[in-house]
Amino acid sequence: MFAASIVFPVLAVAAVLGGAAIGCALFLWRRLRESSIEVNELLEKVELLNDSNWELKESAERYRDLVANQGDIILRKDLDGRLTFVNQVFCDTFDTTRGTALGNPFAPKLPEGEKPRLLGDFAGLALPPYRVRYDQRVETVRGPRWFVWEEFAIRDDDGRLSEVQTVGRDITDRKETEERLGEALDQAEAANRSKGQFLATMSHEIRTPMNGVLGMIRFLLDTDLSPAQRSHARAVQRSSEALLTIINDILDFSKIESGTFDLATAPFDINALIEQACELMTPRAFEKHIDIAGYVHADVPSHVIGDESRLRQILINLIGNAVKFTDDGGVFVSVRVGTKDENGDVESLVIDVEDTGIGLSEEDCQSIFAEFAQAEQGHARRFEGTGLGLTITKRLAQAMGGDVTVRSKLGQGSCFSVSLSLATVADETPRLPRLLEGKTACVTVSAPMSGRAVSSMLKDMGADVKITDTPLPGADVIVTQYSLAEESWKVDGASIFLLTSPGDTLADELGPGYAGYLVRPVRAESFANRIASPQPEARPEALTSPVSANGAETSLAEEEDGSAPEPQIKDKTGALAVLVAEDNELNATLTRMMVERAGHMPHMVESGVEALAALEDAAPGTYDLVFMDLHMPLMDGYEATRQIRKLGPAKGALPIVALTANVMAEDKQACLEAGMDDYLSKPVDPSDLAAMLEAWRGKKSDKVAA
Repeated sequence: MFAASIVFPVLAVAAVLGGAAIGCALFLWRRLRESSIEVNELLEKVELLNDSNWELKESAERYRDLVANQGDIILRKDLDGRLTFVNQVFCDTFDTTRGTALGNPFAPKLPEGEKPRLLGDFAGLALPPYRVRYDQRVETVRGPRWFVWEEFAIRDDDGRLSEVQTVGRDITDRKETEERLGEALDQAEAANRSKGQFLATMSHEIRTPMNGVLGMIRFLLDTDLSPAQRSHARAVQRSSEALLTIINDILDFSKIESGTFDLATAPFDINALIEQACELMTPRAFEKHIDIAGYVHADVPSHVIGDESRLRQILINLIGNAVKFTDDGGVFVSVRVGTKDENGDVESLVIDVEDTGIGLSEEDCQSIFAEFAQAEQGHARRFEGTGLGLTITKRLAQAMGGDVTVRSKLGQGSCFSVSLSLATVADETPRLPRLLEGKTACVTVSAPMSGRAVSSMLKDMGADVKITDTPLPGADVIVTQYSLAEESWKVDGASIFLLTSPGDTLADELGPGYAGYLVRPVRAESFANRIASPQPEARPEALTSPVSANGAETSLAEEEDGSAPEPQIKDKTGALAVLVAEDNELNATLTRMMVERAGHMPHMVESGVEALAALEDAAPGTYDLVFMDLHMPLMDGYEATRQIRKLGPAKGALPIVALTANVMAEDKQACLEAGMDDYLSKPVDPSDLAAMLEAWRGKKSDKVAA
């Protein structure tokens, strides 16, 4: 437009002046046209600059709003520690202005007792990630406030550190919440410690007299009693055992709740464990006239790796419940493979505990593992207990990487299944040899669970098994009960095994073809040995209860004043001289009787002081072992042990075994740390005490003080 408005007047002037002027006019016209293009380009650039300036201004305003309104303190310091930037939140928090703050050092005032932290001193910013973060409480216009401070390095174009920027966010509310939670946690932990201490104390106080009750009842049952007296004594024994079970349940539950129990990892024989658990429950089952048996499937590895004692506890809980709630039929315990990996190796095992008892409703199945849950509620319930057994069982199984489930119908029995991921030990030897390959076996027994177990074992040994009411003609092996044995004798050519119960009265001679006895519950290895070498046997001895001996008509003589004679050292071949430190009169008498019953010689003292004096006065080698109670007057068992260890190798290297009612894991650890070698918890089983003496026979302690 600019060029067009000028060109026409120029041309008009050129026409009046002539040709020379025309050339000049054309030159001017071209220059004007070029100038017009440059001007337009300049105008476009100016417009672009204006747009960019507007965008920058808008961005700066947004940044200022963000910095001002986000609520965080933002400041920058140069290398000399002077403030180069602060936001309004900084000014509001520390009651200052930008003009006052900028160019000056800044260090906030700290509450009394608060230790100073970094806060912009460049420490920790020289290395990646070139930032630090920490909590620091500072004084503000609102009083002491907690801030989380984050500092990071600002670098120039050449990468040199030039400033440090600090951002502080107020976290006072969060800190106060954390402090309240911390206080609540401390209170809960203190309450938990108090509860644990209370349980430990009560356990000790209850177990001490319980040790005397159970121990004396065992010895009483070994004396000549009338039927009525024996019945009354057994009633006391059962009641005491029930009370002890309740105490153990409460302690186990407490330890599981607090996470203070540990799991062992060691190989063990799963078949032996199942057989032992069944045998332990056999007296209770036979007392109720129900059957009990166990069986491990042939494809289950013989040895697995895990915590044998905890698994035994699970089994005892489940089998004990099954026996308790079963009045007809019996209890069957079996082990099968749960899962295998892609290589065919066993990954998990399942233990089933089946019974033909009262069963559970669908609702009970959902709640039976809850704390203090019982299938029967109210004052009219028939079965006593804490309601913690199944809770403990499930918690133990889960701690071992498994679980416990139940299948049941009311009035039709129950099946509790324990699934466990147990490592296995490679073993190519089959549990039961194929001794009966191609042969026929006949099982004619009225005990349902034993018959089931025996039939399964015979199949594992290769036999074709027939379960019948009468002996099968032509059978190679016959397993029968005494009530049916008369028919079995008429079968020629068969190896006849008589299935009996502990205490059965049997004839000395049972006729031709008789190959041996099988005592319920049948052990797989014993059965295989009898199959391999069948021969007539003498009548089997009755099994004894795992908690008491039956029928012996002996008694132990005691001194009138209850004192024990000084040990006649080494006057009996194989007898050990045992120093017993026990201040409770009843427990001292009981321990002396157990040591004597085990064939050894006790020397009784009543405190740690007397135990130490006895060892100091005796010649080296006088005693073989010390049983040490923990809670005694004058000097407790811990201090006595430490003092004995200071006597040196000649007198202080005796094995010292704690004999105490304390049963918590920390108690055992405290005994070991004090210098003791082993541990027996009260109530003490005579067989455990005898086994402990044999375990330390001829050994010395390695805990003698240097």
